[in-house]
Amino acid sequence: MDAFEVANNEAVKIAGIAIAVTFVSCIFIEFLLSKVLKRNYASSQYLIINLSVAFLQQLTDLLNKGVFLFAFVWVQQHYSLQDLFGWKKIEAVNPFSPFNPLQLFNYFLVIVIADFCQYWLHRFSHEINIMWAGHVTHHSNSEYNLSVAVRQSAVEGIYTWVFFMPLAFFGIPWQLFVLAYSVSLLWQFLVHTQFVKRLGFLETFMATPSHHRVHHGKNERYIDKNYGAFFIVWDKLFGTFEPETEKVEYGITQPLQNENPLWSNVHHHADILKRVWNDESVSGKMKWLFGKPSAIYGKEKVTASATQFTPQSEKVVYVFINFLLTAVAGFLLMNTIEQTRNLWLYAATAGGVFVCFSIYTALLENKKWADYAEAARLCVMLAGGVVLIANTENLLGWAVTGSAICFIVFTLFIAAKYRSYSSAL
Repeated sequence: MDAFEVANNEAVKIAGIAIAVTFVSCIFIEFLLSKVLKRNYASSQYLIINLSVAFLQQLTDLLNKGVFLFAFVWVQQHYSLQDLFGWKKIEAVNPFSPFNPLQLFNYFLVIVIADFCQYWLHRFSHEINIMWAGHVTHHSNSEYNLSVAVRQSAVEGIYTWVFFMPLAFFGIPWQLFVLAYSVSLLWQFLVHTQFVKRLGFLETFMATPSHHRVHHGKNERYIDKNYGAFFIVWDKLFGTFEPETEKVEYGITQPLQNENPLWSNVHHHADILKRVWNDESVSGKMKWLFGKPSAIYGKEKVTASATQFTPQSEKVVYVFINFLLTAVAGFLLMNTIEQTRNLWLYAATAGGVFVCFSIYTALLENKKWADYAEAARLCVMLAGGVVLIANTENLLGWAVTGSAICFIVFTLFIAAKYRSYSSAL
């Protein structure tokens, strides 16, 4: 069984689809509730940006997931404790058919062990600078809502899987791990909300929305607190717990000045590289690589504020429509790799998706170059549609060409409205 076969296992695909549908549905329901109830928990601009960052993470996670699960299966089948000592192997069976309390307890035990591993992964991701460089993408947002939950790093998955390998060493079947991780992932998603205040008795042992709001705070008392994903007991046991007692200020202490999806993924890596290069001592280089971010950056003066968005409503609609179309194209891309296994084609198309997302973000930020980049993108799209019409017999070419023409007309409409608005001032 190779990495592609493991990553595309039917159980993994079903779990992934179910989680994705749940996440997207909840994100849009919360967004609409925020608007209807006038809570201002979620803005249209950050909704698009967070989903763009999330989609780029999914493009890389497709490969990371295959490597991780392949490594997990390999260790579990060849180097588990059961193999080393000749013990009976753990089986992945349905605990409800027939009902098996012992097997159900085993499932719960896997959730506990996986959550313990997740706690240390999460804690090290905040307390080791080079790991924080990967994790900071999730925190570099001044809002707190369900779309922030899916704002994950595209590079963090390269190393995070190592922290879950002890489960493979214990002989836990990968199917049990996928189930446990899916339960934990769903819960971690749901706690990213301001609509739920307190959960009563659950606050004593579960990682609740209140606990996780603290974790996302840049208030001095909230920094490096509440790492628990499913259970909060680890924080209480290891001294990293802090209750929500004052209003949370969300984000990071050095806010992003550019919401470009790539920059949000690599900006801290770039900062580390610059500081390591400029620091002449070995101890200094090690400090910037492995020091605790809150300690080594704590005394630096904050010189910038978070990105401010002032785009026209028509532009937001335009960007959102284009984002949805690009996302659909990206999902089709992710499905084709299973059949073609052509990584070069995948990388090239993924790069195109990234370029589109970068232009959309720049349009929302009103970057001066964004309008020219979008015009160039539409011209390329129009030319591509014409080529497809000439070389294919299906309707894809006409769809691409028609879409390009519609977007160009809509762009001219926005430009004309903006010129009339400017002349009236």
